[in-house]
Order: sequence, then C-alpha cells, then structure tokens
Amino acid sequence: MVPNPNVAQVWRRWEARFMGAGLDYNVLLRFKAEIKDWGDWCRVWSAEAKDREVFGDEAMARGHTLTAADAWSAAAMMYHFGGMFYVCDMDQFNQAHQNKLAAYAKAAPFLQPAAERLEVPFDGMHLAAYLRRPAGVACPPVVIIYNGFEGVKEESERRIGEFLARGLATLTWDGPGRGESWEKLPMTGNYGPATTALINFLETRSDVDTNRIGATGPNRGAFLAAKSAAYDNRIKALVATSAGYDRRGTDWDDPYQVAFDIHLFHVDSVEALRERVNQMDLSMEGDAEKITCPVLVIAGGRDEKSHFSGSQRFFDEVRGPKQWVVFPDGERNGNNVPFKVRPRTADFLADCLKIK
Repeated sequence: MVPNPNVAQVWRRWEARFMGAGLDYNVLLRFKAEIKDWGDWCRVWSAEAKDREVFGDEAMARGHTLTAADAWSAAAMMYHFGGMFYVCDMDQFNQAHQNKLAAYAKAAPFLQPAAERLEVPFDGMHLAAYLRRPAGVACPPVVIIYNGFEGVKEESERRIGEFLARGLATLTWDGPGRGESWEKLPMTGNYGPATTALINFLETRSDVDTNRIGATGPNRGAFLAAKSAAYDNRIKALVATSAGYDRRGTDWDDPYQVAFDIHLFHVDSVEALRERVNQMDLSMEGDAEKITCPVLVIAGGRDEKSHFSGSQRFFDEVRGPKQWVVFPDGERNGNNVPFKVRPRTADFLADCLKIK
C-alpha cells in the first residue's frame, strides 16, 4: 500500500496532455471541480466516457456513423486517461482498459479514414496496432507513432490527423509494457526488436511504402522511437520531441510513481525496480551515434534543465542530417504548444519522406 497521489499535482502534470489529446475544456473544468480525491479519479472519468459511448450508440442507431465514431473515439480516450495511472485499484484499472479497447474497436471502421486493426507476431504473442491510410494516396509512406510510458494507441487521434492530412499513413501500437501488450511483455527501453517485427509485417502488404518509414513520439515515446531508429535502419526519418538521453531511475521520492513503475516493468519490489531501471537499455549511450537518417529534435524551453540538456546531448551525438528546434514557451512534450510541435513534426516527416 502506498499513499495516493495528490490530485492537484496530477492535474499539473497532465492537464496540457489531456487538452492536447482533445479533452473538451468544459469537461476539464467540471472534472477539476468534482475530483477532489484520487479515489474518485477513475470513476469520474469512466462515467463521462460512458456518457460519450452511449451518445455514440444513439448516433449509430440513427445511421450517423461519423458522429458515432467520434464519440466512441473520445470515450476510449477518456477511459484511458481515467485508468492509465490507477494502479491503486487494479479492478478499476483493468475495467477502464477493457472499456477503452471496446470503445475504440467500435469507432475504428467508421473513422475517416478507417483504422484497420493489425495483430503483429512478436515474441510468442501479438502486438496490437491500428493502421490509418490517407484517402487518395495509393501507396503512402508510414509514420510509426511511439507513445510514452503511460501512453496507448487509442489516444493519438489529434496527432494522427496531422500526418493523414499530409498524405502519410500512420501506425499506432501498443509496444512492450503498454496497453494490450502489458500483461505479456514488461516495459523495456529497447523497442528495436518490436519495431523490426512491425516493419517486417508491413512489408507483407502492398498498400503502404515500406521504403519510406518515419518514426516519432513525445518524451519517453521519442526516446523509444530514437532507440528503434538506431536498431533498424529501415526507419528513414525521425522526429523526437523531448527525448532526453538517460532514462535510468525514477522519482524515488514519489511512492506512487515507484508503484506504477513496479507495475510497468513487471518487478515485485523496490529493490528489483532499482536494479531494472539502472540498465543500459534506458540510456541513449552507444545508440544515438548509430542514427544516420534525417532527424528533427524538438525541445521545450520550459523543460527541466537536466532533461533539456539530455535532448541536446542526443542531438549532438546523432550522425545523420539533423535539425534542432527549441520552442521557448514549450513544456516537456510540447503538450502546451501542440499547434507548433505537431505541424512542425508532420512537415518534417512529409518533406523527408517526399510528400508535399
């Protein structure tokens, strides 16, 4: 048993992320007024998600498929944000997870363009993914989107739209330790082998161009994307936002974060976690220099000094063509300035992968 996190601190940590993912500001204000204790967090989010899901069901009954898909996708996002950090109650955590999967599965075939579910063989199991192909492009390049340590494939609708609008297909997925993969695979700092499995699977298809693959992600997702680009040179362009350099360790002063990391890495004690998070797969050392494709590194001027300098070090060690961009008003991830980070990311990948 560990103390629950302070709700005000949770809002400070993730409010910009929630807004950037598409949470309605009116709902945000209502949540902040209603949720005073962490014990209410998952319940309140899930109730709002259920309301969206029912609205989508009613729209589908009237034959309005786009309205239904938008509502179900929003429900999936809310179920995720309600449960993603809720390791204090695994029953609620798992229920929110299952509800998220079901809501997005309903939305997927009716989104514009549709999201095609893929199940990619890897390490004795299957990695769940969704492929979105832009309308009117016969064989588009593909951008693989990497989520952070709390992220999942169902929360990236806003980010996906930037790529689709530029003629780029997107692949969102649950890598080791996340979403549908968590029960079978612990988190790792090296997503390279899993990425190779994804690309191998895409190479069996004729409707995407696997000679033009890009990779991107925010924060820890950027770190994982970069490690994958170092591992598999079929990634031809990379955008890393707030990647940092050294991900070893955790916030040892926050017992709830420690409990979450124990859950994430599939270890059973603080001592085992200390050993696990000190391993070299959680550092860029020896890997950044292997990246020779074009790279854009984005940093936020309001990021913590040590993390900002880590992103700088990563940029310095990359050997391919590279660009360094700092948004002075940006926090880590750029979640508070998505109108700058996301189009800049999509433009760079479209240019590198030859989409105008």
